[in-house]
Amino acid sequence: MRHNRKTRKARVSTRDYSRNLSVRMTEEQYQRLQRYMGMTRLHSTAYFCRLIQGKDFKGHSPKLNHALHASVNRIYSNVKQITHHQRARGMDAEAVSKLLFLTDKLCEEVYLLSSQK
Repeated sequence: MRHNRKTRKARVSTRDYSRNLSVRMTEEQYQRLQRYMGMTRLHSTAYFCRLIQGKDFKGHSPKLNHALHASVNRIYSNVKQITHHQRARGMDAEAVSKLLFLTDKLCEEVYLLSSQK
């Protein structure tokens, strides 16, 4: 009696990292790369694979989000103080309104960026 055995296909690894890449960069570029990898919490191989595949990167650092909000709040506060100062009354009204619009837009963008999951 013959059994009908299914032939098993050889499992192909989707992570065939058989190729190496050597990249030369300046110290500044290297430091920037280290910051990006730190924000995304990815090692260099995973970082470059995502970059090549065009996938989105998301930061997962609550400290980074807090620092981002704190920085934007300081900028917003400074701009508001500048535009309400008596010396600013000599500024062009259109320039002041554009400045206030841009600071509001900055706050919106930071909120949207930090709320993405």
